[in-house]
Amino acid sequence: MKSMKQELRNLPEPQKMEDLTIEEQNITVEKLKYFLPKGSKVNVTQSTVDWVNKAISESGIHKGLMEERLMSYLHLMGPGIGLKQVLNGVQFVTLSMTPGLNQTKAFLITFPEKAQELLEQERDASSFASQYAATKVPTKIMEGIQMGTSTTYAPLRHQMVEKLIQLTNGKAADGPASATVQLNATIALMDYIKVPEELTVNLNHNGAEEAKQIQQTLADEIGNMAALMAQRMRNGENIRDIQKIGVTVDAEVIEDED
Repeated sequence: MKSMKQELRNLPEPQKMEDLTIEEQNITVEKLKYFLPKGSKVNVTQSTVDWVNKAISESGIHKGLMEERLMSYLHLMGPGIGLKQVLNGVQFVTLSMTPGLNQTKAFLITFPEKAQELLEQERDASSFASQYAATKVPTKIMEGIQMGTSTTYAPLRHQMVEKLIQLTNGKAADGPASATVQLNATIALMDYIKVPEELTVNLNHNGAEEAKQIQQTLADEIGNMAALMAQRMRNGENIRDIQKIGVTVDAEVIEDED
């Protein structure tokens, strides 16, 4: 009988690195115009393309990867976000996800002029990197890349789950699975599909402002009532008459249609 680890080795071979090679896009004026957002008023000329290609070549990132990601996120362009902002965002996010680098190093590479300024002033660049990473362009690019990775490996995860189900049911590649393999596969499968014991839920309570307004109105009414009671007492009115003063809060009454 083979162990569960041996059985899992029977999964299809992953793609080889040479099969994952990213081809260069050979960006042209026509291609760049095609990927711009609908209604974009950016004037794309050969000078624009030359500038983009030069920036990509100097980015320190694989040309094909940089081109692919740039074209994929040009839809982010809009008010306040131009071609340069998207290009910087792609470079920053890609570098920050590169082994051996981090957000601070990626920031210094992406913005060399700012890096020089900070170095001359002997200031820490980490806070600037964190602030930039939280802005719209790098945030959207990071979300897109992470989602793409999850989608890419989804078929492999599905195959692994199917394999665990087969082993749980006692079906191995070369015959019946042993009780130990079945137990281990069941434990692994349960661990994979179980619901997290702790969940963080963010609720947007639209009634919060309304509740505050009602509380403030009530407080104002009570304050007015107290002032009126004090004034009437100073005028010598009967305490029983004064105590008949009440608080009125406007409310909408919804009657049952039944």
